[in-house]
Amino acid sequence: MALLVLFATGSVSQAKPLQPVKPWDLDYGDAQCSASRAYDDPAKPVLLAIIPSPDGDTFELLVAYKSQYDRFADELDGFVDFGSGPMKVPLLQYGSKDKTMTFYQFRLAADQMARAKAANTVNFHVKDARDFSFELDHVAPLLDGLQRCTADLKNYWNYDGEKSGRIAVPAKGDTRLLFSADDYPYVAERSNEEGTAQYLLLIDEKGAVAGCHVVKPSGVPALDAMGCVVIKGRAKFKPAFDPAGKPVRSTLTTPPITWRLED
Repeated sequence: MALLVLFATGSVSQAKPLQPVKPWDLDYGDAQCSASRAYDDPAKPVLLAIIPSPDGDTFELLVAYKSQYDRFADELDGFVDFGSGPMKVPLLQYGSKDKTMTFYQFRLAADQMARAKAANTVNFHVKDARDFSFELDHVAPLLDGLQRCTADLKNYWNYDGEKSGRIAVPAKGDTRLLFSADDYPYVAERSNEEGTAQYLLLIDEKGAVAGCHVVKPSGVPALDAMGCVVIKGRAKFKPAFDPAGKPVRSTLTTPPITWRLED
């Protein structure tokens, strides 16, 4: 269902919102918290998901539906409106590994996401692409649940473990040596886009990267996404150790990683 959204006067012309077919599913995952819900047609649903970063500073809103999409990613102009006016936010469109699903990934700051607490609908406008509108309910307790999940996740991964004394030796590794010129996303290279980003990594007891989240975006969604792809696929760390010398889970914020096109 295509929805007509007009921004010429700064307002959104809303079509009838899609209706939920299932309750919210709040998932306390080992590496991320998420809430998701199916809408529209139970046999071919449109999915809406809310994913907070482990530090709680940003949120990803994901819209997913069945449609073939075979490129790594595209950057689009995106807007999110909880009924108090459209907010222009970073947007990445990409496909599932089997190329049967299309995803829109909108990134919001925590204060922007707070507008959802009193919202009855959320409207997504994607320039030159498909738009969506969803009916919302019970969002305030849902966000409270995600906040509790995030607090548990911080504890599980010993976030700020050095300050609390649970970590005596932090995880060590250099992410800046992982990247090559071939990693530059085509969509960013084509548009001559450059930028610098930082990532929050979840490092397990063996030194593997269990999670990667953007904490300081570059302003170029494709660069941010590729950064996590490279880090999760290639990085290997020496794990953190507790005061007894036992390897433990930990978090690590990378140094600034700069994407720069060669002359």
